[in-house]
Amino acid sequence: MEEEDEEARGLLANGPDETGRDTPAALAAPETLPALCDPSRLAHRLLVLLLMCFLGFAIFAMIILPPFRLRLNGWGTIIFSCFICIGQVVFALGGIFNAYWLMEFGRFVFGIGGESLAVAQNTYAVSWFKGKELNLVFGLQLSMARVGSTVNMNLMGWLYSKVEALGSAGHTTLGITLMIGAITCILSLICALALAYLDQRAERILHKEQGKTGEVIKLTDVKDFSLPLWLIFIICVCYYVAVFPFIGLGKVFFTEKFGFSSQAAGAINSVVYVISAPMSPIFGLLVDKTGKNIIWVLCAVVTTLASHMLLAFTLWNPWIAMCLLGLSYSLLACALWPMVAFVVPEHQLGTAYGFMQSIQNLGLAISSIIAGMILDTRGYLFLEVFFIACVSLSLLAVVFLYLVNRAQGGNLNYSARQREEIKVSHSE
Repeated sequence: MEEEDEEARGLLANGPDETGRDTPAALAAPETLPALCDPSRLAHRLLVLLLMCFLGFAIFAMIILPPFRLRLNGWGTIIFSCFICIGQVVFALGGIFNAYWLMEFGRFVFGIGGESLAVAQNTYAVSWFKGKELNLVFGLQLSMARVGSTVNMNLMGWLYSKVEALGSAGHTTLGITLMIGAITCILSLICALALAYLDQRAERILHKEQGKTGEVIKLTDVKDFSLPLWLIFIICVCYYVAVFPFIGLGKVFFTEKFGFSSQAAGAINSVVYVISAPMSPIFGLLVDKTGKNIIWVLCAVVTTLASHMLLAFTLWNPWIAMCLLGLSYSLLACALWPMVAFVVPEHQLGTAYGFMQSIQNLGLAISSIIAGMILDTRGYLFLEVFFIACVSLSLLAVVFLYLVNRAQGGNLNYSARQREEIKVSHSE
């Protein structure tokens, strides 16, 4: 009977079965808690997933961070949520009092909190969800983040104009607008507090610390990262530098090359985020059901390459290319980020995701500078050639990852059935 109880309490690590329902072990566990309050039950984990999605709702900033993260437990997440709230308030006060240095400091603090919360979000995901359900979880998190980005892009300008209509000065209008926007940061902080409590409660109830290996996190973990993980990092950097900087410059691009009005160019430019919001969970579920993560990443990178080629060398309606870019962006996030959990020991996940987030932001910072220089000196055609070159490097890294994974007998490209069979054999 004790063995059955232990098996039921280990459900958090194993997750539900392929139908999405609790496993028989969980159903055999003593009914001491309601399903919504029992960390081993699906209903409770769905509650945690909801909190994780809203945790990232307020993450809009992109900033370079130190490349190492320690394990982000509940308190770490709370601290970085406070960074976001404090940064947003300081940023708003800088606007109200027309103090540029105060706004820059607020943006720096906000960025520290935002990027660290992104790492915490990923670490929570791989802690509460395992195996084939992980892709859907990452898709849902990305979807909520894109909803937040879309709301921010479309609401803040309208809100600014409404505050300005009240007769306040320019810097005061900006400060008041940002202070209103800080409400979403408070929502993120509340979610962080709830997640910290639920995570520590689950450790206590399920005795998760008993399954730990005793290994500690060290900065030298980076030198132990495997070749497949480094290839994942390269794919991540080379891919995203061809997406986010392009979106940052896209509005003027569509205006100058295709002759769209400012409003129409803005609508086309934001379609990537609009598409990714509903499609990310769908693609996540698709990858969960099929597996084959490397193949899906390959499809996403090839589609992105085709999208940039259409924009660079044709005069086709840019809606086609941007819709393709939105679909491929959503697919890549759902298939790429969960692969880290397949090649990294659990105690190194926080460091791995932190390093991945950091070099991505470093690449974005450098590529944005390069893109601006190319645009000023060579124009948009050469800028698109630069983005095509970046995506091509990502494509080469994907092909190399496929070959390395196959040579090493890795599990990155296993089907969902193969992963389930391995999971069953290990449990036996």
